[in-house]
Amino acid sequence: MPVALRELKEVMGKRKAFIITDKKSYHSGSIAPVEKLLDEMNIQHTAFFDINDEITIGTVASGAKAAQLFEPDVIIAVGGGNVMNAAKLIRVLYEVPGADIAELSDRFGDIRRRGELFPRTNVKAALVTVPTSSGAGEEVTPYAWASYGEKKFVVADYEIMPEFVVIDSDYMISQTREEIAHSAKKAIAHLFIAYTDENATEYTDGFAMKAFENIVRYLPGYIENAENDPAGCEKLAQASAMSGIAYANTVFSTEDASSVAEIAERIEASAENESAARRYRELANAAGISGSDDKDTALKLADRIRELTGIA
Repeated sequence: MPVALRELKEVMGKRKAFIITDKKSYHSGSIAPVEKLLDEMNIQHTAFFDINDEITIGTVASGAKAAQLFEPDVIIAVGGGNVMNAAKLIRVLYEVPGADIAELSDRFGDIRRRGELFPRTNVKAALVTVPTSSGAGEEVTPYAWASYGEKKFVVADYEIMPEFVVIDSDYMISQTREEIAHSAKKAIAHLFIAYTDENATEYTDGFAMKAFENIVRYLPGYIENAENDPAGCEKLAQASAMSGIAYANTVFSTEDASSVAEIAERIEASAENESAARRYRELANAAGISGSDDKDTALKLADRIRELTGIA
């Protein structure tokens, strides 16, 4: 992170940074390393940390108002998935004062249905994301959402993605075993959904396969040793980001939220299909899983996913 964030001054010439994080991270001092770097680069900064478990339109509006008062030229999101979601939407409202999340959701809730261009971002401020947990890879996806009462508003467009992402496993090393397990399940779900999506390509397959390989090889040790396994932490952080990249470039909505158990069942149910079994074999082989034939390999893949779920 220290090297990556220096680009803010040395390459991008930024002067004012608006840090977005959650209350727990703020009060625990998680953003202190970022603040220290900004001080060293003489970049003025302030923090907005009113992020809770549920991202509401009210929260986003408050963050945008605070940004408008501060007038940053870079927004830095430091935290988990909720922080990433909030930061994307806060940046949109900062760039386009008067924009309405519900209206944007109606027009830009599905990347496939697009009759007009999304409002430009990165005009007033660049967006930089620094995830503090490995999981769904929200830091690299073109999706964000906020709720209003019982309704959830999804905004989807590549324009809301960050200008760059900092994957620093040092920020994730203190995750508990429960958090590691939860993160791994999210990554498995996303990479599998991306791998089996009709829009999958050789490019997205590569990210999904490597992400799965990392999880199969490193999750058991990381679960067992947690903060004493920095190499495992780094590999899971990379797997999270890669699964997010695969998902972001194949799945054009956020509705499919298959659980890991459902994924194993789907593999078993379609293992008799030759083309599906062949596809599963390729994913399994990438992680060192093999059987006597395509069907057997697919079934072994389902078993391994269940084993990982059991560990987690």
